[in-house]
Amino acid sequence: MRTQILRAGEGETLGPPLGCRDRFLVDSKEWGPGFALVEYLLAPHSLGAPMHVHTREEEFSFVLEGQIWAQLGAEEHLAEVGDLVFKPRGEWHTFWNASDRPARVLEIIAPGGLEEMYRLIDTASEDEELGPLIAPYGCEADMTATKAIIEKHGLTFG
Repeated sequence: MRTQILRAGEGETLGPPLGCRDRFLVDSKEWGPGFALVEYLLAPHSLGAPMHVHTREEEFSFVLEGQIWAQLGAEEHLAEVGDLVFKPRGEWHTFWNASDRPARVLEIIAPGGLEEMYRLIDTASEDEELGPLIAPYGCEADMTATKAIIEKHGLTFG
């Protein structure tokens, strides 16, 4: 039987404590392929993901606590509590927390499935190459652009 209520703090949470942790709320393998729901827990001055693009999903980030910055295509944006960030398939993007306070974001992924890639990344060894890990999910990362964002905003990653 499926859980009817997932309590605060419950659920599988993976990722580095000083980076971006992923709390898996709705898994498309259990609930169907329509969407997935993940809560991002971003430590201060941390990058949430490398600059990347995915070809199969739309992502929507709803800011629950703190602030996040997002690179969407060529533009940089600030999102605050109550804001919704649209990250359509085929558009290069990333997000981070450049503030001194933690941030929490509710991530809606449609259709679901990309959350499985998050699990792989969260549990991969540090020396594992990202490209081959994310390619089966229709994703590509740009580590040169990622490094520039890390340096510009004084962030840590992973």
